[in-house]
Amino acid sequence: MKKPEYFEENGCLHVCFQDTQPVKSDQAPPVDGDILLADFMESWLGMMKSQVRTNTLDSYWYMFRKHIEPYYRTHGITLNNARPSDFQNFANLKYEEGYSPTSIVKFHSIVHKCLKYAVTMQLITHNPSDNVLLPKRTKFIGKVYDLSQLNRFLKEARNSPAEPAFVLAATYGLRRSEAVGLRWSAVDFKARTITINHTAVSTRGHVIYSDQVKTKSSYRTLPLTPDMRRYLSELRRHQKDMKRVYGKNYQKSDYICTRDDGTPLRPDYISQEFTKVCRRAGLPHIRLHDLRHSAATLLLREGFSLRQIQEWLGHADISTTANIYAHVQYSDKVSMARRMGGLLEISDI
Repeated sequence: MKKPEYFEENGCLHVCFQDTQPVKSDQAPPVDGDILLADFMESWLGMMKSQVRTNTLDSYWYMFRKHIEPYYRTHGITLNNARPSDFQNFANLKYEEGYSPTSIVKFHSIVHKCLKYAVTMQLITHNPSDNVLLPKRTKFIGKVYDLSQLNRFLKEARNSPAEPAFVLAATYGLRRSEAVGLRWSAVDFKARTITINHTAVSTRGHVIYSDQVKTKSSYRTLPLTPDMRRYLSELRRHQKDMKRVYGKNYQKSDYICTRDDGTPLRPDYISQEFTKVCRRAGLPHIRLHDLRHSAATLLLREGFSLRQIQEWLGHADISTTANIYAHVQYSDKVSMARRMGGLLEISDI
């Protein structure tokens, strides 16, 4: 079987798959549907490196090693003998162990995808994990900063090396990976545009830079506001000054979010620094990703439609935008109720 091995070369993280000794057995090596589900999943995960991003594959391997493999290998479940009850029992067990519905759904999703591939390869006739009853997930509603709080946050962020990432996230609602991965080559000062086409993610203690964005819709070009154009112009001049100050010790890169010595900022550092800035500003705790929600909430309250905000944020589906921000429009319902109240003569009934 094969397991993932990671190594660094020329500043990039690579993954390869090394042979491991097969599990000893008195029987002949399993073939086709007789293969253990855990072994089949290992082979499937090896192929998935060409299908998903590296950090996503890392999360698959982690969940497989820690949760999925121990259960299905211990129970000797194969492709041929797998029954719906096996997958239901796994979900029930994880719930009893105290894992959240969201985590259990993720565990099951990986197994389901693997078995769907087995059906495609005609190793099994149907997916036995299709109809598992999973625990219901509670809808998460992120907290947001209002306009006053956002300005307070940005004022405090002026003392932080991560200020550029925070300004970009608050202004454009960029994801962390998009803000940290933004390069100067994506900024067109003449056309006054900024293009989201590159990302940076943390995985296994490394930072992986990629020309791949989360979805096709995530690749987008946004207008460079006058204030942002001025801010980025000043930031670029500052970086040129720092390059002269540090000389040979300056790390050259095309990234916008860097330290004074040119070192690109790590995504995990951005999150840690965000918490510190919020605390110094005396603001309630929210997640870094909630800066994205805060930007969208402000746009909604300014009267922009969900369709417009979907394109601004780079959501693949408008339902995603609607599900996240529908609660913000309650104030609109209040106005509608008042208007209806003024039209109908209910008091005379």
